[in-house]
Amino acid sequence: MKHSEQLEFTRKLFESMKISTCIVEDYEKNIPKEIDLGLRTKLYNISDYKNYFSLSMGQASQNTIYRFFDEYYCTYVFMRLPQSNSFLFIGPYLRMAVDKAEVEKLFENRKMSLEHSDFLTKYYNKLPVLDDENIVFTIANTFGEILWESRENYTFEYVEYAINDKSKPIDFSPVYIDAEEPSLSLSILEENYADEKKFMDAVSQGKLNKLSTPVYLTYTNSADRMLTDSLRNRKNYLITLNVVLRLSAERGGVHPLHVDRMASLFAKKIEMIYSKEESRLLQSEMIRSYCLLVKEYSLKKYSYLIGQTLTLISYDLTDDLSLKSISKKLSVNPTYLSALFKKECGCTLTDYVNNKRIEYAIGLLKNSDKLVGTIAAECGIEDTNYFIRLFKKNTGITPNQYRKQYGKK
Repeated sequence: MKHSEQLEFTRKLFESMKISTCIVEDYEKNIPKEIDLGLRTKLYNISDYKNYFSLSMGQASQNTIYRFFDEYYCTYVFMRLPQSNSFLFIGPYLRMAVDKAEVEKLFENRKMSLEHSDFLTKYYNKLPVLDDENIVFTIANTFGEILWESRENYTFEYVEYAINDKSKPIDFSPVYIDAEEPSLSLSILEENYADEKKFMDAVSQGKLNKLSTPVYLTYTNSADRMLTDSLRNRKNYLITLNVVLRLSAERGGVHPLHVDRMASLFAKKIEMIYSKEESRLLQSEMIRSYCLLVKEYSLKKYSYLIGQTLTLISYDLTDDLSLKSISKKLSVNPTYLSALFKKECGCTLTDYVNNKRIEYAIGLLKNSDKLVGTIAAECGIEDTNYFIRLFKKNTGITPNQYRKQYGKK
């Protein structure tokens, strides 16, 4: 098929986001159960889905991308591949978490057995939850541009309930459940642990790029799968996330001092949220902040002695941070520490301390109305004139000039 490489690349993109894709070669002959990850196989005990999906595909126009959802809250995107009788199906995925109440509603409306209800709960736990479908549409549209050479040459249509699901679900066989249920639960458990490990690895490396859509959506959407809309439940989830992020940062070589400060900050913020939307925003802020913490304070690339030195410096900028004082605290020869610091950090200890103090001063100048003398003292420099000279040496302008240019309006 033409564009087979682009098709394979597109499918791998969705696979990395844990969104299933399926190619239907000839819908009039056979539609595989992979199209809905076996949902209707379990509910109706069928092996061929022609009665369910063939009508949608038979009526599908050329040069059109369709998005539809079914009566089980599942959303799909599909398109007829050019010059063929084949279709690409993307999905199923959820646009919002399906909680226990929704499963019970299905249970009642479709006259399901308790086993069906239990199966659906596990099924929904496996599906990705996308509050914002734009990433799916963006990838599908980009692939459409490749297939049809221009966005002018195809359309995107929304269809509701494109699958005929009016059949009554079959009764489960107890033997069938006993055989399948443990393996299904084990599979979900293994996937969840694998996702958590990828997530923790990315944070421990401070790799925000690794926490782009695939890993981020896969791991953080697990919250929605487990939670109701109870604000207390969401706070509890964020408390757990804070622990996971804390452990990830420690694994990334960040000193417990910095980790504890950040964990305490977010512990307070968690209790101050008052809505579901605030919980989502805080969740994103926590992940981003811990990644930046690892990038800024990871000691993995330093020797133990230099790691201790850097921690002393960042702990309290107002302390005596001279080479003599730090050497005494660490019980090491000043000349040896100076040479080792220059080798590992690329600058002298004094220059490093001064740079950190000026960085802190810049933050205060931008975000506060404190006097320059007060800021100098909070940075560990008692002599205001010396502070001004040092600031100008590092930035090219005086503190007051900096505040006028970059301070809060």
